[in-house]
Amino acid sequence: MTLSKVLFQLTAIVTVVFIITILAMVAMLVGDPNAPANLWFNRNGASVLTIEVIGIGIAGMAAMIADRRETLRTLNRPKNDKPSEE
Repeated sequence: MTLSKVLFQLTAIVTVVFIITILAMVAMLVGDPNAPANLWFNRNGASVLTIEVIGIGIAGMAAMIADRRETLRTLNRPKNDKPSEE
């Protein structure tokens, strides 16, 4: 498995966690405002979302950079070279 595939999968995982966080925050709106989870989200929700968005950005950029390097490496390979088995 190539590095770019691993990084794209990591990006997808972090994005799923972000979506779950958003859905949990929406669900908190209809719940008890004094519930411990709701109080925790009120204090830390912005920080959690910020960290997740930064994680998506970093993982996504790293995946795109790795993919571009792998593509250029493939294009610059001599014609008689056989591609490596994955």
